[in-house]
Amino acid sequence: MAASESGRGKRGGATRPALRRPRAGAAAVLDEAVVDEAVVDEAAPKLNLIQRLGAVNAKRAAISMLVFVMLALTLAVPMRTYLTQRAEFDRLEADNASLTQDVGNYQRRVTELNDPAYVERQARERLQYVMPGEKPVVLTYPAREQQASDQQKAREYAANPWYSNLWDALSTPPEGK
Repeated sequence: MAASESGRGKRGGATRPALRRPRAGAAAVLDEAVVDEAVVDEAAPKLNLIQRLGAVNAKRAAISMLVFVMLALTLAVPMRTYLTQRAEFDRLEADNASLTQDVGNYQRRVTELNDPAYVERQARERLQYVMPGEKPVVLTYPAREQQASDQQKAREYAANPWYSNLWDALSTPPEGK
């Protein structure tokens, strides 16, 4: 028996009743099958998810899932390589920017050191060199701890009675002699 004679299509399922189109110039007459199919087409969006999944062919779903998994596995290695190389590229760009800044700083430093006025100023400030004929004067400032202890001694001296301060001045020799 042929497929068209048994009433089954190529997939082995029942075929739908044939729809008749109205002929040109003839009155449009709807067949009951056309009306029934129109009602089914309107109800199709209203089917819930479970009914839709029940109609899915399991073999086709398994093959689709297998293709999807193979595609994901095929793309995983190149994607990982791309992301790794992108991260390395960003790191190298940051290193390159840092090195470019260092080169600029070193070039500025070389330019400064080639200037005789800068070298002379640094020798005067850091090494306290003077030109022939100049007199060097070095000012030393007491440290903060020294100043704090001197102020404490001055407050104690002011708090003592006058005769105690006189006795201390006469009994202790001066420090410089």
